[in-house]
Amino acid sequence: MRDHHDDIPDDLRPVAAWLRDERPAPSPLELDQIKLRARAKADRRARIQGRKMKLKSLLATVLAAGLVAGGAGGVMAASGTFTSHKSAASSQYKPGKGCGDKNHIHERENECKKPPK
Repeated sequence: MRDHHDDIPDDLRPVAAWLRDERPAPSPLELDQIKLRARAKADRRARIQGRKMKLKSLLATVLAAGLVAGGAGGVMAASGTFTSHKSAASSQYKPGKGCGDKNHIHERENECKKPPK
């Protein structure tokens, strides 16, 4: 295996040696503190990302339900499921249907001006 110091040109070897000697060397305690800070930051990010994902999932569910309900309502409205060509008054009281209608039956049949057909 090659040593990575072999790639340094001869005129730069003293500078490379000086940089290696002056490089900071953290103690084991400092390394542990750095590791703990990095883990805490990663945990915070994971929690925030988890909350964002839950919110996005909830939003997607609500939007999907709204689209399904809106689409179903539109289809029903277009097909006439909720619409009627008759009003409540005309379907319940049948105005204009009385004496003279073949379905018109009551006890006072003789009072009708027109006899049933």
